[in-house]
Order: sequence, then structure tokens, then C-alpha cells
Amino acid sequence: MNPEGIRTITMSLTILTGPAASGKNTISKILAQKKEKCAVIDVDTIRQMYVQPHKAPWDGEEGRAQQLLGVENTCLLAKNYSQQNIDVVILDVLTDETASLYKKNLGEVRIILLMPVFAEAQKRFKERPSTITDEEFKMIYEWEEKLTVFDEKIDNTSLSAQETVDKISAIGM
Repeated sequence: MNPEGIRTITMSLTILTGPAASGKNTISKILAQKKEKCAVIDVDTIRQMYVQPHKAPWDGEEGRAQQLLGVENTCLLAKNYSQQNIDVVILDVLTDETASLYKKNLGEVRIILLMPVFAEAQKRFKERPSTITDEEFKMIYEWEEKLTVFDEKIDNTSLSAQETVDKISAIGM
């Protein structure tokens, strides 16, 4: 309750980041099911709306510009959901620059870095269909290893999806 006796609702905004095959999609679905109302925003989906010319974030200045536009559009969508009292989980592979932009634009957002060891992430990556090359997978993994703008880092190498969700819940999702 605020001083006027009016109940205030604080919606949670959480970003799950990590390399490809770190469990972001799986974890987000379980987290969302624990909430009364929850939207999951996959930034890859937002970015793929830009069809022509679509560029990967590592594909020169145009790729970087599209990456930043994806963050901006995701923030607008997340704010709209939050204004409707809907919790939000965002899935994105972050750099320190994009993590800082999310924090600047969304305020109270928690960033959870899911970081299995390389061998485990690579094993999971090989077991599923992919839209990136092995070299891009390695590059993205290295990006996430260098990330410094996050609130919690979870090594989920040997954790099940539910155990990972339990760890996230324990830190206050």
C-alpha cells in the first residue's frame, strides 16, 4: 500500500540471456506458468519482423542498428504489457550495451544470465535445429562469457529446467 492507502501492483520484468542452447525458451515457459499473467517476448521474433534487409547483430553497422531497434521495440512492448499488470519475461542474447539499454529503458528489470559450460551448451546446440552456424554459436557463447551487466549468473550445466526455475524463483522473480 502507498501512503494514500491505494494498493500498488509491481509487475516483474525479467530478461533471460545466455548463449544459444542455454535454456532460455524452456525456462521462460516454466516461469510464465508460475505467474497469474505473463508475457514472454522472444527478441529474435521481434527482430525477424524486419524482413528486408534482415541482418544479424554481428553483421556490420546495419546488423548493430537492427539489434538496437529490436531492443527499443521490445522495451515498448514490455512497457505495454506491464501497464496492463502483466509480468514480462524477455529472451535475448545481450551485450553490455544492450543490457544497459534495457536497464535504462525499463528501470526495474532483472537480468539473469544462464551460462552452462561450453561443452554442455555445444552438446545441446548440436541436438536441436539451428539457424546459426557453429562459428556463430562459438562467437555468441564468447559474447555471453564477457557480459558484465547482469544481476544473477546461473551455471545450469547440470541443472534441470525446473531446478533452474527454482533458483531463479529463490532470488525473487
